[in-house]
Amino acid sequence: METATVLVLVIAALVVAGVVATAVAGTAAERRRSRLLAAWAARGGWRYDRERPELVDRFEGAPFLELRSNARARHVLCTELRGRRVLAYEYGYAAPHPQHRHRTVAHVYTVVAVALPVGVPLLQVEESGAGAPQPRTDGARAWSAGGGAFDERFAVVTGDGALAAAVLGEPVREWLLSREDVCPFRFSGQYLLTWERGPLGTGRVRERADAAVGLLERVPAGVWEGTQDTLG
Repeated sequence: METATVLVLVIAALVVAGVVATAVAGTAAERRRSRLLAAWAARGGWRYDRERPELVDRFEGAPFLELRSNARARHVLCTELRGRRVLAYEYGYAAPHPQHRHRTVAHVYTVVAVALPVGVPLLQVEESGAGAPQPRTDGARAWSAGGGAFDERFAVVTGDGALAAAVLGEPVREWLLSREDVCPFRFSGQYLLTWERGPLGTGRVRERADAAVGLLERVPAGVWEGTQDTLG
């Protein structure tokens, strides 16, 4: 066998070995992470599932993909926090690289959802310039609190102006303005949903869950009717 051919075969073997080693290492790291999350969940009163495929298309709008994809919902945590059902998980998918045809880019988000007592129209709030896409929902339009610091900092889109006014009353607006880091959040159907870029971390997810429940606790009780709770 010629030397050049041998060299090509050796290089190919090394490349394959490297790919296999990387895949094995990645799998081992995921297993270790899963064990750590499960242990944390058991200590803190959460239920942990390594993956729940049905959650991939459970919700609509940012940051979720609208079409069939390779998205996965992993490291799923459920609990009850101050009387409200909370769901948190890591949503991720690979998309084509914008500049390199044969490469992909991983997109990973931490999602937190809290059940509402009744279904509501769309209401989405995000910090201005956050870059997240606006929800593509018929009838949704921009909403303003009437000027001032809140409108300067936050962009609001809703399908029901009366709901926006009721939920984003002065106490809620002041609370949001007092917070340094506000994740985008959306009321839609029977859920309050928040999301942020990055893998799920125990400290961060507990903080986000607490903030989502804190937001709901500041909404006037008269906004909600019924006792529906289907999350978990």
